[in-house]
Amino acid sequence: MNLRLLSMLAATFAVAAVAAGAGGGEAIPAGADEAAKLDFFERKVRPLLVDNCYNCHSANTKAASGLRVDDRNGLLAGGDRGPAVVPGDPEESLLLQSVAHQDDAPRMPPRKKLGEEEVAILSRWIAEGAAWPGEAVAATQATDDAEYAALRAEHWAWQPLKATTVPDVRDAAWPRGEVDRFILAKLEESGLAPVGDADRATLIRRVAFDLTGLPPTPEEVDAFVADSSPDALERVVDRLLASPAFGEHWGRHWLDVARYGESTGSSRNLPYPHAWRYRDYVVDAFNSDKPFDRFVREQIAGDLLPAETQAERDELAVATGFLAIGQKDVNQRFKVRFVMDNVDEQIDVVTRGLLGVTASCARCHDHKFDPIPTKDYYALAGIFRSTDLCAGVRNKMGGSGLDYYDNAMLIPLGDHAEEEAPGLAEKVAEATKAFEEARAEFQKIRGTPEGLKVQANGRPLQYRYRMKMVDRQNALLALTDPAARGKVAIGVRDAKEVGDTEIRVRGEAELLGPVVPRGFLSAVPVSNAPEIPSHQSGRKELADWIVSPENPLTPRVFVNRAWHHLFGRGIVKTIDNFGVNGEAPTHPELLDHLAAKFVAEGWSVKKLARSLVLSRAYGLSAESREAEFAADPDNGLVWRHSPRRLTGEEIRDAMLAAAGTLDPSRPEGSPAATLKVIEMPNNGPEARRIMEEAHASARRAVYLPLVRGVTPTSLEVFDFADQGAVSGGRETTTVPTQALYFLNDALARRESLKLAERLLARDELDDAGRVELAYRLTLGRSPSAAEADRAREFLGEFEAIVAAEPPPEPESTPEPAPAPAIAAASDAATAQVIDPDQVIPVDAPVKEEVVRASSPRTAAWAGFCQALIGSAEFRYVR
Repeated sequence: MNLRLLSMLAATFAVAAVAAGAGGGEAIPAGADEAAKLDFFERKVRPLLVDNCYNCHSANTKAASGLRVDDRNGLLAGGDRGPAVVPGDPEESLLLQSVAHQDDAPRMPPRKKLGEEEVAILSRWIAEGAAWPGEAVAATQATDDAEYAALRAEHWAWQPLKATTVPDVRDAAWPRGEVDRFILAKLEESGLAPVGDADRATLIRRVAFDLTGLPPTPEEVDAFVADSSPDALERVVDRLLASPAFGEHWGRHWLDVARYGESTGSSRNLPYPHAWRYRDYVVDAFNSDKPFDRFVREQIAGDLLPAETQAERDELAVATGFLAIGQKDVNQRFKVRFVMDNVDEQIDVVTRGLLGVTASCARCHDHKFDPIPTKDYYALAGIFRSTDLCAGVRNKMGGSGLDYYDNAMLIPLGDHAEEEAPGLAEKVAEATKAFEEARAEFQKIRGTPEGLKVQANGRPLQYRYRMKMVDRQNALLALTDPAARGKVAIGVRDAKEVGDTEIRVRGEAELLGPVVPRGFLSAVPVSNAPEIPSHQSGRKELADWIVSPENPLTPRVFVNRAWHHLFGRGIVKTIDNFGVNGEAPTHPELLDHLAAKFVAEGWSVKKLARSLVLSRAYGLSAESREAEFAADPDNGLVWRHSPRRLTGEEIRDAMLAAAGTLDPSRPEGSPAATLKVIEMPNNGPEARRIMEEAHASARRAVYLPLVRGVTPTSLEVFDFADQGAVSGGRETTTVPTQALYFLNDALARRESLKLAERLLARDELDDAGRVELAYRLTLGRSPSAAEADRAREFLGEFEAIVAAEPPPEPESTPEPAPAPAIAAASDAATAQVIDPDQVIPVDAPVKEEVVRASSPRTAAWAGFCQALIGSAEFRYVR
């Protein structure tokens, strides 16, 4: 039936119903007020939707095709096929087309056709604007303005950076520079004194790990210990800062903040094959000492910044991956919730990652502790609602295969101005038509008795239709996927439609309150804050506001994180929370001094790190003294250097460095780059391949694949960063699995054997020399006489024990497991039918790497090296 005819028929029937006194045709005079329209909706329209649509299309059910009819915004946004209702235009409303069972529309309800009177009710409702009762909400925050004003005026973090005077100290000979005078002044004020300086071997091991994440070589230790010149440490530090290893190590610190991962995580884990480009961008940024304010601007609004070359444009596009690599619940049934959850995740990484405030707490209500009203949250939300999140994925409840892959949401790199291949448009049109036909065939048979009928091969008939659809989908992707035709990245770009957004009542995505103009957090007063243009998202202005010289949070947060990485504890201990619930700084004047200097010196990360590691406070010994420990057990006043356990990356890389197997070069891409964007169970073959490649890699740990939920063992066991949240600092635990890792893990045993072979290959050394070298390669020092004696005794006993054992039996190839039986045709009626879309791969047997020494002597040395690597001294830097 023609849509115009349908609308006219519905309106005509409505008039006829009025004459007959039918309920659906109650007259509303021209110009009737909104109350009358709402009354008509509640009495006539809502009951009709409840009775016929809610079972499949409401918040409490499966919301088939992503459509909700229990919410006006759900009807306006629509589902997989687009808007269901166009207010004022019944002819263009898919809802009317469907309930009339039009040939080119889905027939709804599927087993029943609405009567003409019911169609007339819906038609009239839509024609009159689709009235729907709203939920009232205050336009301003519920929290008293005076309370927020007091918080803004009193809490230290919101105050501007204060001009500081470097304090005088009684022991004027102790400080090397300004940092030391701040530290010593606090110690003297507390009646405490710093411990002595660290010895030079300890100091170079400390500074090498802290700046590069790698141990110094024995030759580097010897050179520093023997160098008595006053600038010896400065030259070591400058060499380490110039090393590519600096960017790899400090870039990894930032990747923790950026919650870097190579998949969506959450309930359906889909790979991000192109996330590694952002990882490399971060490493390069720290190695080139990109000014931190520029680094922030590029990550938030790189696509909006000017660029002179295509290479620069590509770099800026990749930088915006900061906003795209977060965790996503692609199994979310409602698009509006998927969008708003991702907006919340972006707000969190920007505000907590850069400003140290928990603004996401204001999503549902005014912040309970900090002066962040809900309207400030949605001022930021409007910026990100005006931004396309180009991570290459979309939401779909219960999808399968490539259903979640959205190649339109990728950022093409390089020059795409070249002419289109001849005939491509025709090929795409043909492939699209073929795919649509195959999809229609599959949807028609899926779940029907015929479709579920088991065939001779044990699969339901619908499986053949599904595979036909998948094959044609792959053929279409090969023609249209930008990732198949050139380089792409994940990131963000301004949306086609930009504008302010509404407050979501109680944080519920569909419950809209008043519109809030896009803007920034009012807790941080920045005069002359940039105005957001109507034609852009506002991300550029947000970045400018974040790095404004008047914004005290950004430099304070970063220098505090740097202090944490170098001293083991931040000046503000709660490094990701500078709000009221966070801890106060131990040295507020020093924090402001460092923040102001950081900005004044061009936001240079290398200059900041250099000034801190050259301080005398950094070079203190890790020894403990009873009086100071009793007064300050947490070492907040820095009376000694706090020992720290190495991260998982440092432990792994140090093992490879000691064994001589570490490859310092950067790989091209990532093992995850070859993954298809389909769900990846963490016990399937792809996950197993990722783990095997990570285990076999000799590259630095920062380049290992980091698919969420498939973390390499060498990192996971040592408190790896939470890939779903901002992590300015990691937890440090001591648990049995860490000891078991050094004892049993194939990587630890393999590198121990490689180290043993490296030692035994030094023909010019005797065993005493090899013991000496083993200690220096692993612990950065020579063994004591007692340790050398114990080592020789251990080696002799171990070799004798191994020599007395019978030789190991040769490995045998296991018999392949029998193939599962196929249900015979006669059993088809009773065979259990499994929907292939719901099949989850089971754990496959893992082939254990065989680490075997070639002789009893080699085995003894491998055991000795494993003991050194497993020692507490190896995994701690003092």
